[in-house]
Amino acid sequence: MDNEIIQYFVVNHDLKMEAGKVAAQVAHAATISTINMVSASNCQFPDYFDYFVEWYQSGMSKVVLKGTEEELFKLKENGFYTIRDKSYQEEPTGALTVVSLPPMPRIIGQRFIGEFSLY
Repeated sequence: MDNEIIQYFVVNHDLKMEAGKVAAQVAHAATISTINMVSASNCQFPDYFDYFVEWYQSGMSKVVLKGTEEELFKLKENGFYTIRDKSYQEEPTGALTVVSLPPMPRIIGQRFIGEFSLY
């Protein structure tokens, strides 16, 4: 179970986004991270590519967590994928809504998301 490959998404719970907004922001993060992982010439995490392939072939497990804006900014410092809101509907333009980690073994992911709770 520690070797299960998972992709983690941490949602900015401080923003109190509605469920549909959260779903859209997580979908943006999933899309951007996947495009980046398969773009060999531009991949942010080339050391994680083998994990990406295994994750893709094994069903693409995802976990959505919640965190504070401060916690998301700490994850951002690790270079993980970030999504900022570009609409004017709910959140201020540019608000950090989601941070996505690349697919990785659960045991590695726990180093970054160990204290977060499920969304």
